[in-house]
Amino acid sequence: MVIIIRTDLNMGKGKIASQAAHAAVSLYESALKSSNPHLKSWLLSGQPKVILKVDSYNVLISVYDGAKLNNLNACVIRDAGLTQIEAGALTAVGIGPGKEEDIDKLTKTLKLL
Repeated sequence: MVIIIRTDLNMGKGKIASQAAHAAVSLYESALKSSNPHLKSWLLSGQPKVILKVDSYNVLISVYDGAKLNNLNACVIRDAGLTQIEAGALTAVGIGPGKEEDIDKLTKTLKLL
């Protein structure tokens, strides 16, 4: 599982953690509902998550679009606007669980948060 955070929004550490958690839960729920074949091995391997960063909306949505085009489990996270960020702002994208090599094709150039 990979979670990608937008750094251009200048979110605080707590906000980033919250958005990443929303993405992880959303991915898990959709994997469970769709009987994702990678879910069991992901659970048994300790539910690994890699947190990456991008500096723009365009890069983030491009990665999401690539995930959907490749039939990967993916989600977008939009903020409710109750604290630091404007309501509806795209803050994060999650991808997985899935084959590491399939996810890496989309994310290998991104940096760790």
